[in-house]
Amino acid sequence: MKTTDEITNLTVAELSNEIRSRNLSAREITEAYLSRIEKCDSDINSYITVTRDIALSAADEADRRIRTNENAGEHRLAGIPFSVKDNINVKGTKTTCASKILSEFVSPYSASVFEKIEGVGGVLLGKTNLDEFAMGSSCEKSYFGAVKNPLDPARSPGGSSGGAAASVAARMAPWAIGTDTGGSTRQPASFCGLVSMKPTYGLVSRYGVAELASSLDTVSPITKTVYDNALVLSSMCGRDTRDMTSIEPDGDLLGEIGEEIKGLKIGLMKDYEGLCTEGMAGSLRRAAGILESLGAEVEYVTLPPSNISLDTYMVMTSAECSSNLARYDGVKYGYSSGGESYADIMIGSRSAGFGDEVKRRIVTGAFVLSSTLHGDYYRKVKAVQLRICKMIDEIFGKYDMVLTPTTSGKAFRLDKYAEDPVELYGSDIFTILANLTGCPAITLPCGGDGKMPYGAMLMGKKLSEAKLYRTAYALEDALKPYVKEEVRFV
Repeated sequence: MKTTDEITNLTVAELSNEIRSRNLSAREITEAYLSRIEKCDSDINSYITVTRDIALSAADEADRRIRTNENAGEHRLAGIPFSVKDNINVKGTKTTCASKILSEFVSPYSASVFEKIEGVGGVLLGKTNLDEFAMGSSCEKSYFGAVKNPLDPARSPGGSSGGAAASVAARMAPWAIGTDTGGSTRQPASFCGLVSMKPTYGLVSRYGVAELASSLDTVSPITKTVYDNALVLSSMCGRDTRDMTSIEPDGDLLGEIGEEIKGLKIGLMKDYEGLCTEGMAGSLRRAAGILESLGAEVEYVTLPPSNISLDTYMVMTSAECSSNLARYDGVKYGYSSGGESYADIMIGSRSAGFGDEVKRRIVTGAFVLSSTLHGDYYRKVKAVQLRICKMIDEIFGKYDMVLTPTTSGKAFRLDKYAEDPVELYGSDIFTILANLTGCPAITLPCGGDGKMPYGAMLMGKKLSEAKLYRTAYALEDALKPYVKEEVRFV
């Protein structure tokens, strides 16, 4: 019989094999993860809500399906536990968005992505912590307190999906569902030594996901390995009639894994070294060299200027979040301060219910969209976004994908940006391009400084997930000895 540590060290694929071979039951696996959460999460704070009863009931149902081979009983995710970022609705559980204004809100319906995983026998362990309404890159801006990086509790796990990444890195979930608007799963995955694919915009339905910036938001998996990531994304994606932006994948996402990458043309971001620490730059150089040794052609490519992309992203997200969060007025649902008039209720509820970062972005967005400017500022920014998209289309006319750092270095210390929260926005400088263009991008560990990991990112044209997984899988395999030596995992 396997111990809790032995079970929680397994990948999704390994857990699936154990279940299918009848070596482990879904209940045994679920109990191991719940035990791990009870033991460790008071130090990490990755979960806002642990759904113990739901998890055990789902595990028992998965075991019954597997025994009788009923419905989805033989699906690779049947009986496999997972965590969900707490801005994704699950019927009958709290969906707080890590905000006071929704701290007691119980969702009356489930998001499409959750329904898909539940439908194939997935087991919900709980809802994970995040920066309030997904606004942040450190997971410190939560009404429920900051999340700590399991690899070094003095450091940030990244954000806004920091709780989701921390739950996987601390072995309190084998995989997690997060959301990525400008790097919100890829940056935490990089900081925690994990893998995350931000899929093509629309590949995973956003129905039932609380909006930050609707034109940029994506739902993304966080896993331990590239293969696991492809496995779970293939179960999350697809057309949804409740989300008119949703689309079907271009074939089997697992279909190219294991194939050689000889002949692929990969553009290496030019001038990345000036934006990174030496440790991160060295790890990326090594990754580029490995790709060449595997037969890919690697050459420098000039990407759209990072500062222009960042400015465009910040204006767009502020404008869209200002519009999306207008619904939280203290009247319809959520926290209400009370008052004698609608104006009193709205002002009081929003003043007390929203945190500083949310208020900052709402005010910025309201200014950008104000009648004073007649929308001209926002229109100009959207024109810049269009030019960025055209530049990327031209690049992918010549290259299969581009290689960049995921972040400028290892996870930063908690409170580093307490005195200058605006400076924190720069931590998304490499990741935002995929969101602005709607392209897929995957991060994977490429080394470390002896303890903390570095992440490398591959970005491709829309619907090129299968090719990205193929390349990331080959790179991951070649990098394993270095990552194992240079990163101290939990």
